[in-house]
Amino acid sequence: MAYLPDFGILAQLLINGILLGGLYALIAFGLSVIYGVAGILNFAHGTILAMISIAAAILFESLRLPLAVILLVLTPAGFVFGWVFHKVLLSPLQAREPHQRTIGTVLVTVGALIIIGDVTAVLAGAEQRVIRLSSTFFEIGSVIVSGTQIGILVAVSVSMIALHLFLVMSWTGSSIRAVAQNRIGAALCGADASNTSAMTFAIGASIVAIAGVLYVISYPVNPYSGFPLTVKAFSIILLGGVGNLPGTLIAGLFLGVAEAFVAFYWAPQWAPAISIIIVLGGLLLFPGLARTRRAA
Repeated sequence: MAYLPDFGILAQLLINGILLGGLYALIAFGLSVIYGVAGILNFAHGTILAMISIAAAILFESLRLPLAVILLVLTPAGFVFGWVFHKVLLSPLQAREPHQRTIGTVLVTVGALIIIGDVTAVLAGAEQRVIRLSSTFFEIGSVIVSGTQIGILVAVSVSMIALHLFLVMSWTGSSIRAVAQNRIGAALCGADASNTSAMTFAIGASIVAIAGVLYVISYPVNPYSGFPLTVKAFSIILLGGVGNLPGTLIAGLFLGVAEAFVAFYWAPQWAPAISIIIVLGGLLLFPGLARTRRAA
């Protein structure tokens, strides 16, 4: 008799994978917008998330602030951090030759990755932190879903929709999309490419701030947890397309579900490597994935 999988287990893994994949997609959204508009490979993206996650845990543990208040505090803080980061460290590189600019941004963001991680470890400690919430659990057959999971999925969905509407309906969003499609043409139409790049970087940092608060609710974070998340985000935007938000969402969900199934049916230690395996396999089977795609 052929082996039949337990559909309750499959449904539980699918739900857990969608939760994780939604967080991955939200993390990758910020990086995708930054690279699609400013052309910056921000290797410090995940480390910024780790820093903000730890700040959120400290605010929750020390001051007992509600999560909504923590989001209201850290989201604009992430925006300001991103704006200053770009203006101080990245804007001076824009006048360089293209290859010098690319190498310079990689060196700056890798250096920032190391410095942010070390400074966070010195100030907050190197131990793992997580926000533990009391939650109601809902049982549907053999599937268990927590109220926290539902809340995170709602917050991720609202954030994605808000970002999409901002890019489509606002003047700043139109400027961002114009610069992403044709930097010179956008400048001729009156768009300030330099300020748009800084704004985009700041928006990406605010998105990762939201993702950081939501991530630390479910998964432990330490100051050095960020780089693996950056690698996953790069993998997602490579699969989904640079600046392609629907593609990024699909790729993020696919990666999260794949990790959940690999961890359960194979071995947990293989789950973090699945993003690299998927990308390498995709590039071998579909070489066109290597071409960046920018969506309006």
